Amino acid sequence: MNALQSAIVAALLLGAVSGLLGSFVVVRRMALTGDMLSHAVLPGVVAGLSWTATRNPLLVLGAAVVAGVIGSMTMSAILRSTKLKADAALAIVLSVFFAIGIAMISRMQPAGVQAFLYGQVAAIDQRDLLLLLAVTVVTVTFVPVLFRSLTLVSFDSAFARLLGFPVRVFEIAFFLLLTVVIVISMQAVGVVLLTAMLVTPAAAARFCTHSLPKTAAIACGIGAGGGIGGVWISSVGNDLPTGPLMALSTTALFLAAAAFGPRRGWVPVQLRRRKEKRRIACEDILKTLWMHEEAPRLVQPLIPNEGLLRHLCSNGWIDRSAPTVRLTDAGREQAVKLVRSHRLWERYLTEYASYKSDHVHDDAESAEHWIDEQRLAALEEKLGNPSEDPHGKPIPRS
Repeated sequence: MNALQSAIVAALLLGAVSGLLGSFVVVRRMALTGDMLSHAVLPGVVAGLSWTATRNPLLVLGAAVVAGVIGSMTMSAILRSTKLKADAALAIVLSVFFAIGIAMISRMQPAGVQAFLYGQVAAIDQRDLLLLLAVTVVTVTFVPVLFRSLTLVSFDSAFARLLGFPVRVFEIAFFLLLTVVIVISMQAVGVVLLTAMLVTPAAAARFCTHSLPKTAAIACGIGAGGGIGGVWISSVGNDLPTGPLMALSTTALFLAAAAFGPRRGWVPVQLRRRKEKRRIACEDILKTLWMHEEAPRLVQPLIPNEGLLRHLCSNGWIDRSAPTVRLTDAGREQAVKLVRSHRLWERYLTEYASYKSDHVHDDAESAEHWIDEQRLAALEEKLGNPSEDPHGKPIPRS
């Protein structure tokens, strides 16, 4: 396996495992904790690199994990013994441990430390790759098997304790696994940009789905895609740094998800809003035409634009063959549902919300478009199946 192939495999594994753990980091609002750990492990990385003349990946990993655990314990001690908030404690631990690491670098000047500071995928050798593969296997085995438990602990740890879950054990195991992944990822993207690979894929995935399992799967794909993209751009460029390009590639995928993600992407949201506005406008036309049939002298029909008329006609709700626009049977059925919803809601507001009868129209006008048939039937039953609204108008039956 040549250097480029090794770099691609390393980027693939790092992106996938970072995206998987990053999903829980984002859900638990631990993005700054991940940043703190990436800085807190630096003294351990320097100590591991300085221990022997030849770099031993297991020794570096072990020393870094110890430093990360000490950093986490220090932060917990600060939170328990002082009135400082979590963000202040994180900032203190991050800056102090990073400063210690920089001082150790100046004093010891270990070989290979630049790869951990700035990221250098090309510096990952076969031993690092095997270690990365082992960590990836452990992660993709541990997380899916305990996914439900981790989800419960992440969303409601107090409830998990009531159910008898060993919450503390889960949290310690997650922190240790996160620390290991952070240490291994540092060599690819560097201590400063590591948070981008940990948080950005999961943040991008949240634009695509509501489901946490799907979020984790999509985050793995985005992390792997961003990692491979950064390595490829670096290989075709002129000595471009791999770590920053991996972060930038992942950020590009984040921007694409923010724009086109089916759940909360800007374009789908705008299309849904436009569709809802069109639906409400069409329903208002149907309701007005029905009310004009009910009281021709009191209600003047709207004059909608041609696009809405075509849409209503294509759905079979209006008939344009006559000199005037008329409701079809299907259109009349839709209009009756809207009028019934409107008048029942007005009745509810006057009887249960103490609205005056002349102040209920606007709220009922908004609510009528969002009440489904099941809730409408429950509302009608709660009101005792009334026959008139607060203004004495009959409530039609569907």
